[in-house]
Amino acid sequence: MRMSLTSVSYFGQELEDSLGSPLGCTSGEESEGGTHISSPSKSCVTLFTLLRERLLTPGEGAMSIHYLGQTFVGDLLPNGKIRSQETDLVFSSPSAWAIHCKKIINPDKKSGCGWASVKYKGRKLDAYKNAYFKKKRLDMSKENAQSEEEEVEKQPVTISTCSRGPKTVVKHSVLGCRTANQDTRVLVESVPFPSLGKIQPFLVQMSTNACMVMDFHCHLTNSEVVGYLAGHWDVNSHTLSITNAFPCRCRLGDRELAAHVEVDIYKALEQRRLTLVGWYHSHPRSPAAPSIKDIDAQLEYEIKMKGPSDATYTPCVGVICSPYYQPEIESTSKLNLESSIMCYWVMPPPDNRPLEYARPMLMSYSVAQEQFLSQDALNEMKKCAEFYKGEPDAIKFADKVFDESVTYLDKLKASLSPKFPRDQNEELIWSFVLELVSLGEKESPAVAENEPTASTSKVENGHASEMEKIENQEPENLKKEATALPSEDVAMRDASPQPSTSKNNHEMSMEIDTRPEVNQPEEKKNLVEENQSREVDTIEKVQNLN
Repeated sequence: MRMSLTSVSYFGQELEDSLGSPLGCTSGEESEGGTHISSPSKSCVTLFTLLRERLLTPGEGAMSIHYLGQTFVGDLLPNGKIRSQETDLVFSSPSAWAIHCKKIINPDKKSGCGWASVKYKGRKLDAYKNAYFKKKRLDMSKENAQSEEEEVEKQPVTISTCSRGPKTVVKHSVLGCRTANQDTRVLVESVPFPSLGKIQPFLVQMSTNACMVMDFHCHLTNSEVVGYLAGHWDVNSHTLSITNAFPCRCRLGDRELAAHVEVDIYKALEQRRLTLVGWYHSHPRSPAAPSIKDIDAQLEYEIKMKGPSDATYTPCVGVICSPYYQPEIESTSKLNLESSIMCYWVMPPPDNRPLEYARPMLMSYSVAQEQFLSQDALNEMKKCAEFYKGEPDAIKFADKVFDESVTYLDKLKASLSPKFPRDQNEELIWSFVLELVSLGEKESPAVAENEPTASTSKVENGHASEMEKIENQEPENLKKEATALPSEDVAMRDASPQPSTSKNNHEMSMEIDTRPEVNQPEEKKNLVEENQSREVDTIEKVQNLN
């Protein structure tokens, strides 16, 4: 099924809302250096927690459940457990007591939604739990405000400073049922299908070109970015192939520009006969795990992609790239400089538990190594670099990241290198990337020190830029395979200018044979006649000697 971008509006209202407000950052990070206060984890919230915070007090008959016209009463014990007055049994949680009471009336009942159905002194427990979260957030807000003031007094904080504070990822089982006051920025753990005894419903394959564009886009800014993923769905092999990434070059709050970007991407998909197969976004300094808002949005996209029948079904996946997040480690020598890229799919809640949150599932994927960097990838990377050039939240690649021994440029190279094409010179590709991140800026001594070879020396000598060379040159063995490429790619390559035959260009070429070429028919004819003449002379000399 081919999905219309105009009917989906950036994969649904959730992403449209994120484009309309800086608070749409789903990783819990505000755009452009805003401060975010993480919400407390739900994993440790029990009745005993609320008793300890003095939000609840033990008492006889304090707990009640109303179900199908029947009322059940329980006593709240000092240890946070509930004793049923009807059966005199003790339950360790509201859910356990709720299931027990409801099964008395309806034996087929399998879930209780205890926090939503159990009341304390006539008021639902959800209200007390939300009051606890609100209190904690206020306390954390005060602590963060004080710590920020102290930090400002010590030294000014720059936008490129990398914070490696811990980011909590909660298990899906602790989310419970939906509540109106739930913080949608909470990150949720994604588990693989085998861990639940299930088989992954389809295979996912990503091309290195798509991964490289996506990773490069996410590296350029401290703010969260979004984009589309396009490719093909093979219903016979049940394989979803992601071949292209289309970055959304607009700010999250710029609705007017977002509409134009949507139209441009729609046209690009139609021209290349690609299918919309997913979306990606970044968590710049948070773990690569979906938030509750990401999960809800992904489920909505999957429903839209399903269409009216299973015959038109096309899978849709979400991808999260985390370029600058580092978990707490013992030493900086164990730093992993490659971005964390995870692919996820969402399972809807069971029919008998509609109030539960959908479950994010980790999708394993394979990476298809491309032979060369496509023209589409070159153009997207160049446009992204130009879009963020000079912006206040743009990454300064000469600055240090993580520790004093690693720069943002080192981090970028370590992350992009595994995604370089197979049959092109790595130094030339990196020179192209280096020129992109240095667009419009004078290269700093730190950058020059890290990269003394490749582009800097040759650009200063007046040679053609690395961008032009990589666009105009490609290996000879790829030219022989041009007939196997899509017609549009061949047209793009044929339309580009041919490489120069000068010595300098041959030195920078990607393993092009430097021997003189004989392509013209007349030159070939002259060589053949010359060889025949030499053979005749040789035969005559041999006959004379005999």
